[in-house]
Amino acid sequence: MDAAFIAVFADASGERLRTVGVCLDRQIVANVEYGIAGTPCADVVGRDFRYYPAQVGSQFPGDSMIQGLAVESYAGYPLNDAAGTPLGIVVVLSRSPLANAELTESTLKIFAVRAAAEIERGRAEAALRAREEQYRAIFNASVDGLLLKDSDHRIVDVNEAFLSMHGYRRDELIGQRLSAFIPAALQARCDTLLPGILAGEPCHIEAWTQRRDGTAFDIEIHGVPMQYRGRPHALVIMRDITEAKRAASERAPLEAQLRQAQKMEAIGHLAGGIAHDFNNILTSIMGYIALATERDAAAGDEKLAKYLQQADLSCQRARDLIQQILTFSRGRKSDRQSVSLARLVGESENLLRASLPATLELASELDANAPPAMLDPVQAGQVLLNLCINARDATAGSGTVRLAVCGVVLDGVVCASCRQPVRGEFTELVVEDTGPGVAPGVMERMFEPFFTTKDVGKGSGMGLSTVHGIVHEHGGHMLVESTPGRGARFRVLFPALDRAQRDGGADAASPKSSRSRGPSLSGHVLVVDDEPMVGEFMRELLESWGLRVTVTLTGVEARDTFARDPSRFHAVITDQTMPRLTGLALARELLAVRPGLPVILYTGYSEGLTEVDAKAAGAFALVHKPVEPRALRALLESGLRLSAR
Repeated sequence: MDAAFIAVFADASGERLRTVGVCLDRQIVANVEYGIAGTPCADVVGRDFRYYPAQVGSQFPGDSMIQGLAVESYAGYPLNDAAGTPLGIVVVLSRSPLANAELTESTLKIFAVRAAAEIERGRAEAALRAREEQYRAIFNASVDGLLLKDSDHRIVDVNEAFLSMHGYRRDELIGQRLSAFIPAALQARCDTLLPGILAGEPCHIEAWTQRRDGTAFDIEIHGVPMQYRGRPHALVIMRDITEAKRAASERAPLEAQLRQAQKMEAIGHLAGGIAHDFNNILTSIMGYIALATERDAAAGDEKLAKYLQQADLSCQRARDLIQQILTFSRGRKSDRQSVSLARLVGESENLLRASLPATLELASELDANAPPAMLDPVQAGQVLLNLCINARDATAGSGTVRLAVCGVVLDGVVCASCRQPVRGEFTELVVEDTGPGVAPGVMERMFEPFFTTKDVGKGSGMGLSTVHGIVHEHGGHMLVESTPGRGARFRVLFPALDRAQRDGGADAASPKSSRSRGPSLSGHVLVVDDEPMVGEFMRELLESWGLRVTVTLTGVEARDTFARDPSRFHAVITDQTMPRLTGLALARELLAVRPGLPVILYTGYSEGLTEVDAKAAGAFALVHKPVEPRALRALLESGLRLSAR
């Protein structure tokens, strides 16, 4: 033999071979790559043994290797893997004829089997090295801490993230047990879980561990089974969740606040709807009381007149409660007027007594000479009610709540809720209780929305924050005095009106008579209301004033009625909230047909409708239910005079 070589496929096409070992003239030479087309190798690869004992060069004149080496004879045997897949070829060449074909074949077969096995082993080792390099790259690049441990609980490998997380060096951990650096409680859990992981069952837990310096931190652990170097191992994936848990703990109360706010909003919408319906009922009740009051028989019966007056006062209290509901549901905007706070508190006492348990004594000290303040009486009443409810809860329904109103001049004090300095003349409302007092820590936070010291389900945390909002919206301040075990004293300070404002202002807190009798009116009024009860009351009220009345139940019906004879009507009174066509939209359509027509809008739930909106649509006036007959008559007189021009 003058030459021998082993070659494998150079690429996936199978058309080229690359030698992996070449012996020429008893010397190992460099490997070469060649195409098999036109060579005897093409008849061997993937086929069978080929033997050319002589004159092989004349049979393959295009084979440069045979021609260059002056080869006389050739023998080749295919290389196949264990599954029979072609791998390459083993070849011997000679410059003289080969005499024994059987010996040559058997010898090449032995070499082919050995060579194929070595090629497969080399490829398997290369693939293993590639996988290990890939594993190492992924292992080291992971931002999570990775730890590989064997069935003896010993650490086989760790990545940089794990070392950085715990503060150790690699050589300090390799070969060690987990107990060398993790808390005993976590070690016990790991000992329990490891057999299951090695058996192929992944696990997931949350725990705490500690760094080398002893600081504790929260971790999330995933344990997954893994074969490493032919043996079962457990890969532990560890993530530091300290910040995530802190963020979650901070997010939880915010989510609770959001849910509470959504609940409050839903309650607000419900309250607004109830107030709207109740306003319609109250409009009829107050209206019929006004009609009864105007009857001559009632005017001559002092007892009956007194009864009707008390009924009217009760209706006005109910009206104020509805206005408070609408304020809560954001269906009504603040309406500030000059108010005697002492009178307002005095008139609210009966309502407060009904809201507080009989075991709680209510005492008051009201200075009638206290200066008035520019307040929304409904919102001021809400402040009073919230503070009294707060006092009731503080005393657990047993003790004393003292109310006081007086004028004060202050300087050098600081507001308990906004922390701003307080100076000037104020009208002061005091709500004092005999409860346990306010703890210093609670004092700092009690005006925050949703903050409450009550048990779950027993408080919204909105009472004092609502007081804070209303008081500061009115330009006022809060002072809180408390001694543990001796109760708390809440002082609400509203800016007092100066002398000029006091002389010119009217007191809105006192009830007004509903008597509206006056000279007869003349004209034809179109009344539009989808509540038949309100429509019928309006008919009787207006007819008692001498007016002709047409009542319709929808805006569409009113529009069509008006379109048939626009000159027939001298004024229109319409509800705002109606299906298909609102009062505002109806006003625009009627005024487009007859400009200057007096259109009075009334509403039990304004839903953002303001006097400015009504005027912009051309309406003559906007009235809130329950309608006061005296105010309505004044508007009608003015509107009818305008219509008669």
